Amino acid sequence: MAGTQHTQTHPKFTWLFLGIPKGQTCTPVVIRIAADTEKEAREWYSRWDLTFAAKIRSECSLYQYASGAYELNVMGGFHG
Repeated sequence: MAGTQHTQTHPKFTWLFLGIPKGQTCTPVVIRIAADTEKEAREWYSRWDLTFAAKIRSECSLYQYASGAYELNVMGGFHG
């Protein structure tokens, strides 16, 4: 596929947070970030007050298109 890039060393987890900019009193938004650790994920949003929501394991191939969109390919899996 033209315009794709396979990322062999993609982060191990997708982290979800509810967050608001520091000092604001607004409705929280859902923030999703790919990182190996929670600390690393939080560093991307150091000017936000974050509440942990979820840690999702990323064990499948990840492709990024030139447009910025991502494609995940999952081969098989255990559903027990």
